[in-house]
Amino acid sequence: MAHGRRPSICHIVPGLDLVPGSAATRQTLGLARALAAHAEVTVAFRRVTGPVSHDPFDVVALEPHGRELSDDLAPSRRALGRFIEERCGTYGTVLEGTWPMLGKLTAWCAQRGIPAVPIVERQPAARWLAPIDMGRSWLALGASGRYLRRAPVVIASSDDLKDTIIRRWRVEADRITVTGAGVDRARFAPRDQADARRRLGFSPEHRILLAGGVLDHARDLTPVIEAIQRVGDPDLRLHVLGQGERRAALERLAGLGSAVTFHGRVGDDLLPVFIAAADLCIAIEHPDGPVTDSASEAAFTVGECLISGRPVAVASDGDRDHPLIRHLVSGFVIEHDLLAWIRFLQRDCPSRNTLRIMGQAATATPVDGVEQAASVYLEAIDRAQRAVKTGVPAR
Repeated sequence: MAHGRRPSICHIVPGLDLVPGSAATRQTLGLARALAAHAEVTVAFRRVTGPVSHDPFDVVALEPHGRELSDDLAPSRRALGRFIEERCGTYGTVLEGTWPMLGKLTAWCAQRGIPAVPIVERQPAARWLAPIDMGRSWLALGASGRYLRRAPVVIASSDDLKDTIIRRWRVEADRITVTGAGVDRARFAPRDQADARRRLGFSPEHRILLAGGVLDHARDLTPVIEAIQRVGDPDLRLHVLGQGERRAALERLAGLGSAVTFHGRVGDDLLPVFIAAADLCIAIEHPDGPVTDSASEAAFTVGECLISGRPVAVASDGDRDHPLIRHLVSGFVIEHDLLAWIRFLQRDCPSRNTLRIMGQAATATPVDGVEQAASVYLEAIDRAQRAVKTGVPAR
């Protein structure tokens, strides 16, 4: 809200719950923390499911009474509309996070003369949606193009996504600014592996893999767990962080042995210790998948692992291109099936010493810090404000 002469920003993330220990929550709050150095900031999550830390910004819930949302991807339109009517007029600028009706919130704000910037972090893909939702979702995707073409500036999380926005929604290239949420380099940095393992009680001799993606059907960890069981290496360990709808089934698959351990969500202070203890991190990604309820359950991001000095093995559909991973230099891009993972663990995965050297190379990956991301966001906000003041028509 407006406080004194400082500018004010409200970052509304209608498709995201505040889930302590999740990567999505951590990145959103990290960006808010960096923006708070320059403005009064409020973050409006769909729901707040855990304690809020003492930060120099406000956190509110669009659904403050904890309505059971099951598989819904956003708060009720009534709750969102009420928030816009009651609160948004008190902010200088609104940032609209990704949700299935992307751009709608920016359009609502534009009708009220409020500068707003839509943020496209991933592209909702209709083929991943349940059949009952297909018609409604396709209509929402089509409307998003109309809304985004009218926005004076759009933030995209990658160059590839910018190209997709231009191609799919016909948004002019000069209206799209590219930046991710950024990584907190004060929290994620190389640490001593031996110290981390002592703290967690891990053996100094084990070859430790760390998985921290979403445990759902779209990002299935089954091939990795089955490969570890087939390989039969007594020194190989997989530690799994995070939550998701598939966790119980994956635990049953892993059985009672010591090769695979599930830790659930861990706190943001302990996560860097887990990453430091690992030899290799594993990411099962669906970069073109939809924004889902489970998206908030991922424990860490690829960027957080790389700048922490750990190589990352990323599951792929056969394409070796990845925006952050340099194959065989800072990590691996592996076809996501059982035979490929067995082959990798038995033959292609290098020694622990080579993985350590790859981790050193990983630290050179060009990943923006939260301060750099905040600077880009502030420039986009300034563009949106100038467009409202000058009355430049949005084509």
